[in-house]
Amino acid sequence: MDETKLRSHLECPVCTFLTHNAKYFACKNGHQICEHCYDKVKNCPQGRCEYSSPPTRERLIENMISEADLKINCQNAGRGCHVEFFRDILIPHESECLFRLVPCPEADCQILVVLSQLEDHQDDEHGGIPIPHTTEGEEHSFKIALSHEDIVQEFYVNKSWIEGGFCFYRIILKKTNSWHTWVTIEASPKRAAMWKYTVKVENKVTGALVEMTGPVMPVDWTVKKVMESGFYLTLTSPVTGSLIEEDPGDYDRLPVVYTVKKIGS
Repeated sequence: MDETKLRSHLECPVCTFLTHNAKYFACKNGHQICEHCYDKVKNCPQGRCEYSSPPTRERLIENMISEADLKINCQNAGRGCHVEFFRDILIPHESECLFRLVPCPEADCQILVVLSQLEDHQDDEHGGIPIPHTTEGEEHSFKIALSHEDIVQEFYVNKSWIEGGFCFYRIILKKTNSWHTWVTIEASPKRAAMWKYTVKVENKVTGALVEMTGPVMPVDWTVKKVMESGFYLTLTSPVTGSLIEEDPGDYDRLPVVYTVKKIGS
């Protein structure tokens, strides 16, 4: 059987994609459909047939697609990606695909968003504002001073900045009596591994200082995965209290400096 005919037998008859890593289902009469199209219909588009509950998996089709020497569509084809490659090229592409789903970096949001639409989501839902930053050689840093009002909050709106073509996010999360903070990059795990960050909190009056250096987190990671990694700075409430600088104007503040740097530079 030639490639064109084989593909016609395996592809989803609705979207005509041969989607990598997709589940395939069948109605009660055996008509196949990919999981992305199945989620959009109530009855089988090929005959108004019914689906069982849960729908029957077409594992034979899935296995044939995984083993066939055919160009297949990116697993994000249903979200707009038009890339079609052989499997050995497609897998690296999918980890970088602009149409992959990523969790919103906002700690109290975490909704899955198409990466290419993340900026719009941030602007519409969280009003993200870029942070002015300074550059010294290969280091890029910015300072923030959290006010007393900030300090008693549970969550904080992400702040971001663009450097070297990448968007970085400062994330702060307060849980119970502890603060957690880290830096996320709007990039894949492979590209994130090229960067490290340092967060430093210092009260210059008392000399109290806490500092941590770790790898920058990829945008693909959820808050849960970041917390499991341990690559973040944690401050307990007593430690935070020792770092707060008293302001003559009665506005206590917590001075924090974030620095990102390319590893090896």
